[in-house]
Amino acid sequence: MALSHAFESGKGARNRQSHLPPVAGPQLQTQAARPSLPDFPFQPLPPPKDPPPYRYDLSHLLAADDVTAIRNAGTLVFHTVGDTGDYRGQQKDFVAALMTLDANQAAADKKPAFFYHLGDVVYFAGDIDKYGDNFYETYKDYPGFIVSIPGNHDCQPDDPEDGPMDPNKVPLDGWVQNFMSPDPGQPGSLKTGSARTQMDLPNVFWTFTTPFATIIGLFSNVGENEGEIHQDQIDWFEGELTAADPNLAVIVAVHHPPFSGDTEHSGSSVVDQVLLQAFNATGRYPHLVLSGHVHNYQRFTNTVQGPAGPVQIPCVVVGAGGYSKLGTLHKINGADPPAPLDLGNGLRLEQYDQKNFGFLRMEISASSIVGTYLSAPYSPAGTGTAKKTDGFSIDLASHSVRTVR
Repeated sequence: MALSHAFESGKGARNRQSHLPPVAGPQLQTQAARPSLPDFPFQPLPPPKDPPPYRYDLSHLLAADDVTAIRNAGTLVFHTVGDTGDYRGQQKDFVAALMTLDANQAAADKKPAFFYHLGDVVYFAGDIDKYGDNFYETYKDYPGFIVSIPGNHDCQPDDPEDGPMDPNKVPLDGWVQNFMSPDPGQPGSLKTGSARTQMDLPNVFWTFTTPFATIIGLFSNVGENEGEIHQDQIDWFEGELTAADPNLAVIVAVHHPPFSGDTEHSGSSVVDQVLLQAFNATGRYPHLVLSGHVHNYQRFTNTVQGPAGPVQIPCVVVGAGGYSKLGTLHKINGADPPAPLDLGNGLRLEQYDQKNFGFLRMEISASSIVGTYLSAPYSPAGTGTAKKTDGFSIDLASHSVRTVR
């Protein structure tokens, strides 16, 4: 008798799971493409540091002369990536070194103004005692300031399967202490060589206002499979979309990606629905959606129907920031999926990198967003040389995107 159930599904008695079976069929699945992984229940949000609408202006972060220089240069440059603080390896240090080299070698008018972290700053439960070695020491040479949205591991409770439980552990306490500090002059770590101080962001979901872009950061909570965003945050999100300056680029950042073709997480249909419903309700469609969670790089174009016609929204997964194991995409007919690849319903996989660690460099002007993904094969011996793996340009006026070779 063939063991068809166990081999086809990976399931056994009493919730046993031996493996995650491959997805059948020739089409790349970008949502709900694998059996559910264990999840923690929704975690309550900590109280905000500041009153609504939880906005943080670039002038709070940089000196006035630096903000003026960005305006005069006509371009805002920043780095972004997520999923960095895995204490089990040095991949996080490798990516930090790549970003540091890129920042230091950039021309004076192309220096990154900040690093926008896409969540999962410290694995696996955002522990306060791991920030010194896995955040402050990792970025001790990085010359820019670091802002963030939390990821699911930043708010994960202690897992009894990982070892002894900490009775004093509160989900998000590490992220709150280091990114919602009342004193931005407070040193982040006294036990490392880092001079970096804590960040004074207003809330776990917040809006970053800059001279060339409005970046709305959502918090998608603790789920390993799906993001979870409750009505109070949705109401705030719709308000911030409506309030965003129509003359500037609008970027949405959320840890769980709406689309991903990987074999472990896949995309979050919940996040996809929350985003699209908010866009339709307000009539405001962002120029870009940035996410982490999945440990590789993927760029999708999602074409949706706006009030005046089709709108192209690039949805980019940037999660190869230092988690020790990269995520791989489902194979199609036994091979890696081709790119570009039409996926139906207006969705298109444009490019991906599942073999290298890297980061995204963003350049935003009054008329466009230019993204350059830079990556390198991991080398435990030291710093690698980051090379361009993908490039894209978004025209703000037409809401259209094109690949830049």
